[in-house]
Amino acid sequence: MMNVSLRRGLALLSLLLPILAGAAPYRMGAGDIVRVSVYGNPDLSLEAEIAADGRLNVPLLGQVPMAGLSFDEGERLLAERWRAAGVLSQPHVNLLVTEYRSQLVSVWGEVNRPGQYPLKVDTRLSGMLANAGGIAPTGGQSIELVRGNQRTRYELSAEGLRDDPLLQPGDQLVVPRQPQVYVYGEVLRPGSYPLGAGLTVMQSIALAGGFTPRADHGDISLQHQDANGELVNQAVTLTTGLKADAVIFVGESWF
Repeated sequence: MMNVSLRRGLALLSLLLPILAGAAPYRMGAGDIVRVSVYGNPDLSLEAEIAADGRLNVPLLGQVPMAGLSFDEGERLLAERWRAAGVLSQPHVNLLVTEYRSQLVSVWGEVNRPGQYPLKVDTRLSGMLANAGGIAPTGGQSIELVRGNQRTRYELSAEGLRDDPLLQPGDQLVVPRQPQVYVYGEVLRPGSYPLGAGLTVMQSIALAGGFTPRADHGDISLQHQDANGELVNQAVTLTTGLKADAVIFVGESWF
């Protein structure tokens, strides 16, 4: 089974791939949790938050400005400061961010707590959805990941997400609304209901509690939206399949 250190290493590598490909390097910001390791000098190692003024409190150096620096620039600055202070002659510094609190992931749409959330190094899509309270009852069975100009859809199944990618700073997650059908008239529970795969007129009436005693079983109308968003009448039987935003009306019997 993959150990924690290796998993974190792979997660960090995935976040650095855009840098290796030539994209602009990540620059640290206030709120980021930074881990500093100094080879052979564990007493100088630390894990701390970059303060609101952009500085990091470093052993034997005090407040060192970190906001706006890349990892390489931060490592060089710390090494130079320790060398200039006479603490170390040849410091080998390694720096990484364990929580990208200055770089947030946005979660929008049909979730229980939409908003922006800080990104830890090894956060996956499912973990970020959990931070947002999970998918709301009105949510659909897919999640869109927006990364720059790319949009990728991830499908939910009974077992959960088929793919669960690691997230990057600035990602956006969008959970679309579950398509609905609307059932009105002489049914026991008029209202809107989720459009499941293959849902028929009869099944939607069953979801609405079935017919009332006054219902005319032969007076059922069905309307769908056309390409212009207008409702148009459609021929209907109890086995007719439904589309998103279909409107079913069950008439009243006068006899």
